[in-house]
Amino acid sequence: GVADGQLRMFHGRGEHDLGPVAAMPLAAGGHSVFNVSNLAAAALAAAGLGITAETIAEVFARFGRDPADNPGRLMRYEVGGLNLIVDFAHNPAALAGLADFAQHLRGKGRLALLLGQAGNREDADIDRLAEVAAKAKPDYVVVKELTSYLRGRAGGEIPALLRRALGRAGVADERVADAAGEDQAVRMALGWARPGDVLVLPLH
Repeated sequence: GVADGQLRMFHGRGEHDLGPVAAMPLAAGGHSVFNVSNLAAAALAAAGLGITAETIAEVFARFGRDPADNPGRLMRYEVGGLNLIVDFAHNPAALAGLADFAQHLRGKGRLALLLGQAGNREDADIDRLAEVAAKAKPDYVVVKELTSYLRGRAGGEIPALLRRALGRAGVADERVADAAGEDQAVRMALGWARPGDVLVLPLH
């Protein structure tokens, strides 16, 4: 767990200081709460395999600094004054964690996010995803069609469900746009954004 900003591990009969959470790249300054949990679980798994606390601490201090370490997961970029977050968030819990992290970057900037889902999900799961997105109070949402993930659904069916759920959750219709695919969705978000904005890009 975390105590006084340090990740501490209790294993066997010993207590080990694994270093400051804010300095661990995966923790993103300590703001990525879900990754702090992932680091804690990884530490215990590694210790259970016999890896020393010193080695665990050394890896945690550097892993995630290089985008190639953990591709597709909480990849952060600053481009032209925009804060971009790319992640394979494809369920409500993952999107909630991503949105929570985005709020720490937001400052006075606006928030945009992409929203799409594979067709082999229950309607209730799709509604829940939209509800989580709405709770982030986005200024702009691009609902994207995932043609390679229809999985038995008709074209346009998932975007329509997402749009309706966003409306029920209080997202004004003028804040929602439609994209025929991920490339177009990203380009639309980039075209809308201005310096200081945060773009949450959950990509499949």
